[in-house]
Amino acid sequence: MELMKKAAPFISYLFHPLLMPSLGLLIILNSGTYLSLLDPAAKRAIMYVMALGTLVFPLMMLPVLQYRHLVLKNGQVATKSERLVPQVIILVLYIITFVYFKNLPLNQVIHAYVLAVCLTLFLLVLANLRFRISFQTAALGGLTGLIIALIYLYETPLDGLLILSLLAGGLTGSSKLAQGSHWGEVLSGFLLGLAVVLLTILVY
Repeated sequence: MELMKKAAPFISYLFHPLLMPSLGLLIILNSGTYLSLLDPAAKRAIMYVMALGTLVFPLMMLPVLQYRHLVLKNGQVATKSERLVPQVIILVLYIITFVYFKNLPLNQVIHAYVLAVCLTLFLLVLANLRFRISFQTAALGGLTGLIIALIYLYETPLDGLLILSLLAGGLTGSSKLAQGSHWGEVLSGFLLGLAVVLLTILVY
C-alpha cells in the first residue's frame, strides 16, 4: 500500500483523463479495420483536431484557472464548487470538438466516439454535483468500452489492448484507493465510462 501511494502521482499523470480521448481515436485509426484505411495525412489531421480540442486547449486553461485560484498549484481542484468551473470549461471545449468532427465526412463510429466522450464528461459533471465519481477511472472505462465496441462490431483482434486497458483501469483504481478514494467512487467511474462509450457507439 505504501508503494502504491508513492506511485500514485506517476500513475495519475500516465493515465490522465485528458489523454484518453486522443488515445481512443488513435486506437480507432489503427484498429486493423477499414476505419484504419484513411489516408495518413487525413489521420494526422483529425488526430491534431482531437488532441487540440480535448488535450492541448484544456491544458492551456490550467494556468488561467490557477491564477484565479480556482485550482491548486498541482493542477488538482480544491473544492466541489471550484471543481465545477474547469469541468464546465473543458466540457464546452469537448462539445466544440464534437461539432467540428460532426461536420467532417468521417465514419459514424468516429462521430459516435467523440459524442460518447462528451456524454461521459457531461454525466460526470452532473453526477459529481451530488456524488464523487472518479474521472480517471471513467476515462479508462470509456477506453475499455471503445475497444469492446470495436471487437463486437468488426471482430478485430484487439484482445491484447482490451487486457491492457483493464489492467490500466485496475492499476489506476488501486492508486486512487491508496490515495483515500472510496471504492464506490472508483468502480462507478469505470462502469459509467464503459457503459456510455460502448452503448453510444453501438446505438449511434
